[in-house]
Amino acid sequence: MYEIVGISFSKSQRVYYFSPNEINLKKGDKVIVETDKGTQFGTVKSEIQKINDEKIITPLKNVLRIAT
Repeated sequence: MYEIVGISFSKSQRVYYFSPNEINLKKGDKVIVETDKGTQFGTVKSEIQKINDEKIITPLKNVLRIAT
């Protein structure tokens, strides 16, 4: 099982999934995440969920930290 959290960027409604990286996150938190384009600022759109391994395209990128 993998833990995932949904993150969106800017005003986009699209949600991307990341590994919470053992950070306790809740909906609405502002976070810094690792993406293919470098580090980006995003908003948590869904609580941490556990899903089966076969539903994940690995490797998941990580949430680096809560934004300050």
